[in-house]
Amino acid sequence: MQTIEIVQEFSRPVAEVYEELADHNRLGKVLGVPVVRVRDGNSSVNGVGSVRRIGVAPLAIEETVVGAVAGKSIDYKITRGGWPLKNHHGRLVFKPLTGGRSQLTWHIEFNGALPGSAFLVKQILNLAISRGLKKIA
Repeated sequence: MQTIEIVQEFSRPVAEVYEELADHNRLGKVLGVPVVRVRDGNSSVNGVGSVRRIGVAPLAIEETVVGAVAGKSIDYKITRGGWPLKNHHGRLVFKPLTGGRSQLTWHIEFNGALPGSAFLVKQILNLAISRGLKKIA
């Protein structure tokens, strides 16, 4: 099992940061690859049940939001594509700080289907997400 945990502070309140990172169509700015919402959620467009496509065919993956509490957390998992990854689950936790600031903890866990593949993906994801979050911080 590989684990990534990125902590980033923002000079904006939780509500603004949550709104930006919950919006599938704006997430590409963070990840550095195309991200498009392909299915609306059950009760809100980016909420539980919503699906986003990340990347370009034939390497694109789809992630489904499996849990969301506005202003608090977002849980998602890969539901299509993603080989050579297995059991990929991500969780974003938002925390208010003093002075209108906020903190995000982005936690990801996954296994690799091939020896060494998970370690390589871990390095790429960690770098891409860290850079993207610093850009919007």
